[in-house]
Amino acid sequence: MSATDAAVTALAGEQAAVYAYGVIAAQLSAAQEKQALAAMAAHRAQRDLLLARLQSDGATASPAAAAYTLPSPVVDGASARALAGLVEDRLAGQWAALAAASDGEQRTAAALVAQSCAVRGVTWTGVAPVWSGAV
Repeated sequence: MSATDAAVTALAGEQAAVYAYGVIAAQLSAAQEKQALAAMAAHRAQRDLLLARLQSDGATASPAAAAYTLPSPVVDGASARALAGLVEDRLAGQWAALAAASDGEQRTAAALVAQSCAVRGVTWTGVAPVWSGAV
């Protein structure tokens, strides 16, 4: 996978994450809602950086969808935290793929974002998923 393809995939993930965190925040207590909104802000910032990177590379990125189909209903705090963990786990993998396809400073930056996503995922679920091939 090329770095551009990996960036397009990560961008799509970030766009979906921003949407998901709006749904997630609505189901959480005040303290956790604040945490969800901070995560949403982080994903917006990463989305914007990816858009700028792709535009500077002359690549075309798809716009965000108006809405996304969630993998399961989000009806309470537990289901919201589960979705947040899933979102972060998937994004960690997408950013890791971008790191693998990149080099230099872009590789380092993508790896650090993957790490941030993984940490947020564990924060939401209390479980550290094992990535395929990690053991």
